[in-house]
Amino acid sequence: MAGITATALLPLVHTPRATAATMEAPSVLETATEVVVDNGLVRLTVNRANGRTTSLVYDGVNMVGRGNYDMNTVREGGGLPLPPADNRLTVRREQDFVDIAYHHSPSGDMPCYLVRHHIVRSGEAGIHLAYSYRHPAELHGFRTDQHRYVFYTAGGVFTHASVPDDADATRWRAAAARMPTGDEISRAEMVMDATYDLEGTGSTYPRRYYTKYDWAVSMKDHSLHGLYGSGFGMWAALPNLEAFTGGPVRQDLILHQTGDTPVLLVEPQATHYGAPPVRVAAGQEWQKTYGPYFVYLNRGDDPRALRRDAAHQARFETHAAFYDRLAIEGWTATAQRSRVSGTVRIPGAPPLEGAVVVLSDDRTPMQDSVLGYNYWADVEEGGRFGIDHVRPGTYRLTVYGEGIWGEYVIDGVEIGPGQDVTLGRMLWEPTSHGRTVFQLGTPTRTSGEFRHGRDFRQYGLFERFHEDFPDGVTYTVGSSTPRDWNYIQYQRSYPVQAPEGTVLPEGAEGIRLFDLGTASSPVAAGYERVAQNTLYAAGRGFGLDRAVDSRDRGSDGELRRDFVVGSGYTFSVDLPDGEYEVTVLSGDDIAANSTRVSFQGGAFVDLVSGRGEYAVHTAVVTVTGGRLDLLTGGDGRLNAVEILATDAVVPVLQALDVDGAALVPGFSTFRSDFAVDLPWDQESVTVRATGRGGARVAIGGDVVPEAGLAVPLSAQRTVVEIAVTGEDGGEPTTYRLHVTRQERPWRILFDLDESPAPGAQATLTIALAAWAMGSALPVPPEDSNLTIRVNGEPFVWTFGPEDAKGATYRSARNGRNYSREITFDAALLRPSGNEITLQINDGVEHLWNEAAYDAVRLEIG
Repeated sequence: MAGITATALLPLVHTPRATAATMEAPSVLETATEVVVDNGLVRLTVNRANGRTTSLVYDGVNMVGRGNYDMNTVREGGGLPLPPADNRLTVRREQDFVDIAYHHSPSGDMPCYLVRHHIVRSGEAGIHLAYSYRHPAELHGFRTDQHRYVFYTAGGVFTHASVPDDADATRWRAAAARMPTGDEISRAEMVMDATYDLEGTGSTYPRRYYTKYDWAVSMKDHSLHGLYGSGFGMWAALPNLEAFTGGPVRQDLILHQTGDTPVLLVEPQATHYGAPPVRVAAGQEWQKTYGPYFVYLNRGDDPRALRRDAAHQARFETHAAFYDRLAIEGWTATAQRSRVSGTVRIPGAPPLEGAVVVLSDDRTPMQDSVLGYNYWADVEEGGRFGIDHVRPGTYRLTVYGEGIWGEYVIDGVEIGPGQDVTLGRMLWEPTSHGRTVFQLGTPTRTSGEFRHGRDFRQYGLFERFHEDFPDGVTYTVGSSTPRDWNYIQYQRSYPVQAPEGTVLPEGAEGIRLFDLGTASSPVAAGYERVAQNTLYAAGRGFGLDRAVDSRDRGSDGELRRDFVVGSGYTFSVDLPDGEYEVTVLSGDDIAANSTRVSFQGGAFVDLVSGRGEYAVHTAVVTVTGGRLDLLTGGDGRLNAVEILATDAVVPVLQALDVDGAALVPGFSTFRSDFAVDLPWDQESVTVRATGRGGARVAIGGDVVPEAGLAVPLSAQRTVVEIAVTGEDGGEPTTYRLHVTRQERPWRILFDLDESPAPGAQATLTIALAAWAMGSALPVPPEDSNLTIRVNGEPFVWTFGPEDAKGATYRSARNGRNYSREITFDAALLRPSGNEITLQINDGVEHLWNEAAYDAVRLEIG
């Protein structure tokens, strides 16, 4: 393991458990603001007002700066009357444990009762966590995308992550166990949501990019993850995953470093990697208990010994008797749980050893199971399986296995309380549609067998795509190998982005540029800083009328990354009387924005933008009295203000348009570089550009006419330089347009061994390990598609917005898999020279999706 040194190892501290009868009860101190529980090994402090952890002290050292329970929940449907609010904290004291429970009343966005538990037991170095939801039928509906515990560790204690490698991937986590420091993260460029480019930071992390998504795990065999360092370990021990949504195929986040401190997660439900949300409708009664789970602390310098010790806490049997006695709402006692066993076979095939049997929500696809509980086990020798500790209920039984197309499904499996349920011998006959013409890949629910497929947890592999496939992907049946097929099909492998840069002609007059944001974030070249406390004074000549707040998101360039924020403040600039073009930039990388601005006391103008978008508005303003005043309203976000005298003579662009495509970022006179995204087969682009004050605009020496200039595109990415020259000549001002074309369709070429019989049907089965957004962007409320053409005949596979959640940059597999059978007249096929193409988002190129293929099969029957 990384991080082990030659120093002597401290002994592992492990306290033997005494019986409940001999243990002293934990002490409890209650004040007006907090509850403190101390069992001699740990001291837990919980905020009385919100039920959150404010410290967790072990062996005299505080391990947790704060522990948050958070959730993303919104109302669905009309609001209904709610019961009176009764949020409160209760403390239950028993002989050998203390249970601090925070009770949430239903609210508009969360119309259900929620109880959150922090439990400290005598003789244990840790805390148990559990929470339960109860939705009465009389309340309106809601949707939850995520709920979890997040522990922000304290004091710089933890330096390493302990996470097992994926079973079917290249081993890399031990060598990368030492995390980048919070300081390195804060200094790194954030290239995407929670993804940082460490180049230039001096970090010893063995990868260029650090992202929390690389440290996600598959839930099938997961039970323990943790942090260690400074002689301590902190572990999330999961004695059962019955309440975790999405079944064994789901994967999710478990821990990561931030710009401040490492965090440890217990996340039973989230929509990462495409897992579905929890939806509860009005009129639907629902109750579900998550946990208990155990956050365990131990000591020692050998991370392997720390992990072995913590693994004992992740077994169901370790805590079952205590949880039975604890008896929180919704818990099913061990004696009421059942064992479910049986045998499953495929006739005429070897035993299904290694296949997986799942019990999940009845009449619901296994991977979409969210409202109830789910259980799974491997099929063992002879096709036998056994699933323990199953709650009473009605379930769907699903069997899936590597190399087998489809699933074996039985609905309505009744499991009673405290039974030994034997389901008997089940025969699974996988679907077949005739003789197989070709099969690309093996159905495993992953894309691991294709190029880079074993290194899927490595951000940045898209940067190598054109090195590996300069002419795109073509797979020729009979001669190609799995390495001729990439593990992900990108709609774009080049990001649609342009470098940061400012166009400010030397010696230009009548221009003032202001970058508003924090006092410490970078300032865009050529701009003046306006921090949240830069107050207007006559001597300074610009500033705010009062101190406000500010934010720095750390991404989207120096001008956009940060902003000042607050409603009703004024930004003022001393200017000679006259007429000016004033441009305001307003937006936020991580939140929607609704800002209003008023120039010189005039009517307010709305600047509305979505998450990761920026509104730009230019107004012609007459300044009298020697000062420009810009009043804010609404959200009050200001990223930048640009002022240009209307009579200023400077060689800059007045406008730029590229075939009506969206510029990234939106056009701004003083921005030097822009990007545009075009369909894969577009061979040229028409650029329309006008210079300010009659300035000459040229591309490659050719003047750009009013109707625009056609520029040929010779590569996947083309940089077009636009030169702007003033009437008096001189050095031109240069703008750059970065034109990116999307990836061409992937091709499968094949011949037939024999001609199909008249009237025969062909079935093309496509199994996807993932379909998702290609980056951490909000999912648009519209359908995406994979368009399959067989010898030119199109078949469109449509995906809804919910299907596109959980971007594949996070993995070559999703928390949900997709499969589609396309049936057509086999007469469409030729004896030789057949071609199947696969194109992402044909006709809706403005979307951004990716596909990871599990396997493709063509049959004729």
